[in-house]
Amino acid sequence: MLITREVLTRMGATAANADHYIETLNAAMALHGIDTTPRITHFLAQLMHESGCLRLSVENLNYSVDGLLKVFPRYFRSRAEAEACARKPERIGNRVYGARMGNGPEASGDGYRYRGRGLIQLTGKDNYRAFAQWCGEDVVADPDRVATELAVHSAVFFWERNNLNALADIDDLSAITRRINGGLNGFADRRELLEKARHAMRVLGLAGTFAPLAVAFVPTHTVLPLQLNLRSAPRVASSTLLAALMQGSAVEVQGPAAVAGWLRVRVLLNGVLREGVVAEQYLAPLAPRPRTRARAAPRALAGGETPLPALPEAHLQGERADVTRARDGGRAYPLGEADRPTRTARDAPGRAAALGKIVDYLGVADPAHLRYQARAGMTFCNIYATDYAFLASAYLPRVWWTDTALRRLTLGETLEAVYGQTVRELNANALHDWLDEHGVAFGWVRELDLSLLQTAANGGEVCLIIAQRRDLNRSGHISVVVPEQGAHQARRSAEGEVLRPLESQAGTRNFAREVSASAWWASERFQSFAFWRHP
Repeated sequence: MLITREVLTRMGATAANADHYIETLNAAMALHGIDTTPRITHFLAQLMHESGCLRLSVENLNYSVDGLLKVFPRYFRSRAEAEACARKPERIGNRVYGARMGNGPEASGDGYRYRGRGLIQLTGKDNYRAFAQWCGEDVVADPDRVATELAVHSAVFFWERNNLNALADIDDLSAITRRINGGLNGFADRRELLEKARHAMRVLGLAGTFAPLAVAFVPTHTVLPLQLNLRSAPRVASSTLLAALMQGSAVEVQGPAAVAGWLRVRVLLNGVLREGVVAEQYLAPLAPRPRTRARAAPRALAGGETPLPALPEAHLQGERADVTRARDGGRAYPLGEADRPTRTARDAPGRAAALGKIVDYLGVADPAHLRYQARAGMTFCNIYATDYAFLASAYLPRVWWTDTALRRLTLGETLEAVYGQTVRELNANALHDWLDEHGVAFGWVRELDLSLLQTAANGGEVCLIIAQRRDLNRSGHISVVVPEQGAHQARRSAEGEVLRPLESQAGTRNFAREVSASAWWASERFQSFAFWRHP
């Protein structure tokens, strides 16, 4: 057995619905390779979202006038058109799905006949035909079976047909959601369900009962220029920019992209395998290399070999009452005010609320808080970001060990943090490198997708955007992505994709909650940028 009824009930299903589907789910998932922890949790998260936690297996087309105008604006261009069909599911289905996806014209009735059914809804006559061929049952003649005894099988069919196991293997929730939904509608709920599935598997002792698939990373090419942009789509635009690949970075070419001159590739970034596209002309082929396992386990030590000690956090003296928001000085030290808030809640809403209180407490835009106010050509984005992380108990160093101290620490010495001797201050450029080199060891997770970054912030995680200057003698920049609340919302596309997250920063201009007018991190003045989150 891969999962138990408790996994489903912990995700929100009723006991009756869990019992109804559990046996079929286990059999179908095992038969079709949904049998590793990443694959199972991603599959369940999407299935539970699409089915309303196993409550729904038929698309609900009983829309109001406003619902039709919001969900199907392409098919209801005026309020009068929507009023003619509102609360008439059959007319709505025929109007919306007629003459496409293999369906006959609106008058044929195919649109309603082949409306969405199953736990991940199968829609359109062409998809019903393909499913019939896959499962050997004539669901074209009897489509209602997709909503009943074949509800699980249709979901597995959709998952397999769209090769979603491969995306689950690399933990790409955004790509899975887009492939199922066509956009990112309901993304926050899908991510919350994914976390619930992971938590349930872990606490119920199921996550270790079957080995996760080791995802092979086989480098085939290397990056030629000093920097090459990894993009989400084969076009040059700030909205497609995922990450900057440095000269010599290894990539695995998957095949041609949809546009000539571009290639689909995989890259290993901070231990996480990610996919994107790059311009073909900037890659050079490599000689064949041994396969590398993404997220590989630490190497076993040979007999008598001593493992390198984990690096300790570096902090200057804490709890100094004179290190306050109002003081213009003491910035190398953590805040010492007694009334400072923290992030101690366990649930996502509580953690997000705590982050909101931290933003309000720090009051970065308050002129009285001199700690963050620009002066004499100096800005303090790094001070603000490290204070935010400090109060949220996510380690982001204000000071870090010098090179000499690091060598001594790796030899097993115990050192105290002494300013100018064993530790030095880190500006935004240096924090960019620290996150790249050490961040994963301190709980930071690299992200490429702004929608996931904003959703993580809304779930109470500490989230950052950081960019390093081309001219290292000039300031880089770091901002905090904060939870949305009230009128303070990220900017999204019509499909629900985050175009600009909700940020908080100190800099040439300080603000607590705003959406940037442009993707500042993609500016030519920066040589590299990254998105990070800390659970």
